[in-house]
Amino acid sequence: MKKNFILILFLILTSNITFSQILHKPTENTLLTVQEKKDLPKFPALTSTGASVGFNLGVASVEGEVGFAISAFAELKARDISFVPQANYWNVKKQTNFELAALARFYLSKRPLIPYLDAGLGINFYKSGDNNFSKLSILAGGGIELTNLGTSFNLLVDGKYKLIINDKGNL
Repeated sequence: MKKNFILILFLILTSNITFSQILHKPTENTLLTVQEKKDLPKFPALTSTGASVGFNLGVASVEGEVGFAISAFAELKARDISFVPQANYWNVKKQTNFELAALARFYLSKRPLIPYLDAGLGINFYKSGDNNFSKLSILAGGGIELTNLGTSFNLLVDGKYKLIINDKGNL
């Protein structure tokens, strides 16, 4: 079951659906009368929106223990706000956690160094010996996005605080 779920999640995160529309705008070389040029529709300036996918590699710190973390994400941008669905996994000694999360990312400035804040919710599948559960989590964090490192490559320096809501106390 878990293998099928991970496969479906991988296919969703790596799939690409594209829709485009070409708006025909006559060039200056087109022979139009002055009145015809005035009657042309005005095209509004389009804002940059888009989608991207990526992965994270990092360090997990849980209750004073250190392990590794890996995740995959997609970012759906709309001006200064993004929706960021992601799948996260961390392992610290005998503790593991797989999480599906959705974040809202708020950008605080413009290029080339872009600070941002994140907030969102996740569903965690936690395992540690006899303590296995699935719980909701609250995520908060931020970071800096470094753009123009390549034609299609950005680097994010990112930090998150995750509060997994547990009945016996919080982890």
